[in-house]
Amino acid sequence: MCFNDNDQKLWDEDPHEYVRKGYDIIEDLYSPRTASMDFVSELVRKRGKENLQKFIQFIVEIFRRYDEASAEYKPYKQKDGALLASGALCDKLKQTEPYKSELERMLVQHVFPEFSSPVGHLRAKAAWVAGQYAHINFSDQNNFRKALQCVVSGMQDSEVPVRVDSVFALRSFIEACEGDLNEIRPILPQLLDGMRVENEDLVFTLETIVDKFGEEMAPYALGLCQNLAAAFWRCMNTAEAEDEADDPGALAAVGCLRAISTILESVSRLPHLFVQIEPTLLPIMRRMLTTDGQEVFEEVLDIVSYMTFFSPTISLDMWSLWPLMIEALADWAIDFFPSMMVLNKF
Repeated sequence: MCFNDNDQKLWDEDPHEYVRKGYDIIEDLYSPRTASMDFVSELVRKRGKENLQKFIQFIVEIFRRYDEASAEYKPYKQKDGALLASGALCDKLKQTEPYKSELERMLVQHVFPEFSSPVGHLRAKAAWVAGQYAHINFSDQNNFRKALQCVVSGMQDSEVPVRVDSVFALRSFIEACEGDLNEIRPILPQLLDGMRVENEDLVFTLETIVDKFGEEMAPYALGLCQNLAAAFWRCMNTAEAEDEADDPGALAAVGCLRAISTILESVSRLPHLFVQIEPTLLPIMRRMLTTDGQEVFEEVLDIVSYMTFFSPTISLDMWSLWPLMIEALADWAIDFFPSMMVLNKF
């Protein structure tokens, strides 16, 4: 479960591949680390009375040795494994005394300090563990705020995997706020300005934010659409280079379009914004309403629907999409006919 030399080599040489492998379900099927996490989870679930306390004591001993060692001798890789184990056991620990009441203290003592660690993989692991425990009942709300702020700061980290794990963890904190968004609202500008769409999971986080804040997203709608449009083209280029429809790049491209639709829905009562957003989305709509866009055709039709229904007027540029849709319908897109009701809006 510990971070190893192969992990470090991949982290240094190809951080994007490191992230991809870390969030790839297929990779999990062959990963010894994932198998170890599953084994530990099953062990404490099926035979918790005999093994949970022993395993927790083992983790605590690693934390103790790490804290007592000088900087040059700290067991960084073992600490990473101990944090991974702590996160993997979160469901069990959140339900079991006396561990349940000690989780907040564990975060403060052993996770929070790693947000400023000189070691990148520990900063990433701290963000991941914080996300795992975002839903616990914090006795001191300042600790929740500190964890949230550390995760948001991690979005600006120089290391790609730290940024990705931070944005992924952020989703848990936003969901943990439930109806009370006052903890998130003050940092919304910082949060959205720092959002970089680097994989499909980050798009899900962005969708969660947009869904929670609705019309409050208006000042950020144009910038987010520009960000997502740029990410969409990057994802499509990756998918075309790999020449695989199920490539993660293709999945992320679909996610980008879904997120754009979510943003358009959130500002649907502000028609002036659609005029500003239209030039950013037109190139996507033009290209993806042809045979090049068969994999994302339905998502693009959703965007066209929003742009024609909520804009003050239908521009000449939007009218130029009409023949593309008619041609697609006549040629290859008959299966999408139920989604083509957007034609009625012209």
